Amino acid sequence: MKKACLINSFVLCLIPALVGGALAQESPFEYPYYLLDIYNPDDDCWYGMDINGQWPVQVVPEQLLIGPPPSEVSGVTIPSDHWLEFKYRGRLINGPGDDIFLIENDAVNEQALVFITDGSDREYLLGYAFVRDIGIYEQTELGFDIAGISFPFVPSTIRIVGLDFRGGSPGFDLANIRARVNPDCIFAACNPNPADSAKNVPINSVLKWSPGSSVQKHTVYFGTALTDVDENAAPVNKPTQPQNTNSFTPPALELGKTYYWRIDQINDNDANSPWKGNIWKFTTAEHLVIDNFESYDNSTIYDAWEQIGQANIHLSKHPEPVNKCRQAMAFRYYYDPTLYSEATTSFTPAQDWASAGVTSMELFFYGHADNYINTQMYIKLNDGNINALVPYDGDVNDLGSENWQPWRIDLQNLGVNLSNIENISIGFNKPSPEYPYLGAGTVFFDDIRLYRSRCLEENKPDADFNGDCTVDFHDLKELVHNWLEKGNDIYPVEAPDTPIAWYKFDGNANDSVGSAHGRTRGHPTYVEGVHGQAISFGGYIDSVEITGAAELFSKTRTAITIAFWQYGTDSIHHTDTLCCSDYEYNVYDPTIAINLGCWKSPGKYNWDCGSPWSFESRLSGKHKYKTEWSNRWSHWAFTKETKTGRMQIFLNGVLYDSRIGANSPILGITSFEIGTGWYGGYDGLIDDFQIYDYALSQPEIAYAATNGTGIFDLPLIPPVDLNGDNQIDFKDFAVLAESWLDKNLWP
Repeated sequence: MKKACLINSFVLCLIPALVGGALAQESPFEYPYYLLDIYNPDDDCWYGMDINGQWPVQVVPEQLLIGPPPSEVSGVTIPSDHWLEFKYRGRLINGPGDDIFLIENDAVNEQALVFITDGSDREYLLGYAFVRDIGIYEQTELGFDIAGISFPFVPSTIRIVGLDFRGGSPGFDLANIRARVNPDCIFAACNPNPADSAKNVPINSVLKWSPGSSVQKHTVYFGTALTDVDENAAPVNKPTQPQNTNSFTPPALELGKTYYWRIDQINDNDANSPWKGNIWKFTTAEHLVIDNFESYDNSTIYDAWEQIGQANIHLSKHPEPVNKCRQAMAFRYYYDPTLYSEATTSFTPAQDWASAGVTSMELFFYGHADNYINTQMYIKLNDGNINALVPYDGDVNDLGSENWQPWRIDLQNLGVNLSNIENISIGFNKPSPEYPYLGAGTVFFDDIRLYRSRCLEENKPDADFNGDCTVDFHDLKELVHNWLEKGNDIYPVEAPDTPIAWYKFDGNANDSVGSAHGRTRGHPTYVEGVHGQAISFGGYIDSVEITGAAELFSKTRTAITIAFWQYGTDSIHHTDTLCCSDYEYNVYDPTIAINLGCWKSPGKYNWDCGSPWSFESRLSGKHKYKTEWSNRWSHWAFTKETKTGRMQIFLNGVLYDSRIGANSPILGITSFEIGTGWYGGYDGLIDDFQIYDYALSQPEIAYAATNGTGIFDLPLIPPVDLNGDNQIDFKDFAVLAESWLDKNLWP
């Protein structure tokens, strides 16, 4: 297939002859070996191109993007604010030319951000992947060079974040991604698969690793606790240790459980042997999928599901009801005193649910207003000896309700052998003689899953602060951490100097103290705020561009404060930039950028201030609570003073975080935007956005936030106010004590 090459200052074309020639031999390029993280805010299916290039079809990203691509036309669509994070078999390294290459499948203005990360908390925005619209389907090869970048972490992971919906498919169509790596392990084992701290690991996984140099054998440690793999632990006894192979098939893994493992390397001819390995961990998937009806076409569903009696099934596709993804199963039923309707799926070989720790089944159904509801809907499980029929125990009117509803079934006391399930059935029949003679209707079914006991939202005790459905020392620790906090705080105040810019957003974006007025872009609106009105941003397109930014920020070369009231919305966007100075991807980074709620909830915060951009000029950390930035008003202030090298963040008048050693100047600002920036657009409200040319003290920040009163009449951020009086004290402790050691997992 012909490939187009986009050439500019940061995207270069890889010469095909070098891929399989000298360049590949000198510094091998590798495909990722593990999909470390996947973020889908829609909680939906992933779509893309199958091995024949057909689009759109449901795809599994791991199958298409891990290792060599299965075809030249396959790929995964990464929509806006979705991301995939790829782990490599070693450290990413610099070499001649570009070091990372992406193949994009559809040249129609597709866009993405490319980050290099340590696989955990730290990331570096490497650049912007853009494929111009050439009007036809064509693959594009994008290259990125990491020369000159000093990473303060081991760069081993690449995160691709989709930016827009403007392409022929709704997002960035990634066909494959390669990087130049150094996979050497030296002596210790490395490159664990599953990767360290991996989540949603399949329960049938085989553990693999790369051996160290000069290694003859491997000793495996494995278990469910750190004590199973620490220096005092004994190795596994099956197979006999040490072993020759660099893989291990663990005993039956249970759903939703964390496992630990360690590999020691042995060479009997080396006096330094054995070489003790690092402790790795992974967490298995929380559920097993029995059927989500996505793998069928209009004929193959009948190979998987047998229609019995009067049952009549077909695939449901939009505009018919679908719970998730593309398809569900529509079930037309009929019953009378002698006839019933049933659909059965069988397993060959029989399925072992017991070894996975399964205790419950969940499926979703959708009724119809015209259904005859005086019927018995049921699930039936067969272990080869016993047929266990489980009638629906909810409201019979649910069958007439046109919305998706969960049906949860406790499997523990049905009398069937959960280690040998041969088939399951869904059916309808006449419940008893007093009901009408006959009936019919249509019910849609989707997403049949198996779970261990789990913590459901409706089961959580009030004092369960960490969401595990148990009131224990973890929750007590959270209460103690916030002891005597209160929502109505009054702080000493001191009048600050006049800000150099103040955007009140009372119906416009004007600077109320100067002439650096703002120009709105997109369609931001004005709504009720903390003081008068606030501006409401809706993502990437909405922003306020500050005019005269160069002159304005020439006054802040040695010190600055940026302060504002903020109310973030709980949107899909987890790469929000609230304000940002000028930047150009892969050319220069912003001198100033503020991010709240980045990545996974409750998210990260970044306060970047200094030129040139560096990790030394960043104050960053993790939010403790999502409510620090989402669904409530809070006041933030960000300060920097180059003379002392101190950067600080204040939340609602209190010092939130700080660092020293950030002495870089605040230079080179020629443009500035509010509501969008480096990581993407902001969703939410901003009020009273102020810029000062010095680092305000805490009393000055309290004055600026409250119009001089020092009163922060706000609800508590921590979710530990159990009696609702907006303070944490013995009354809350008493409520916690009443439910001490309550455990409400289901079933």
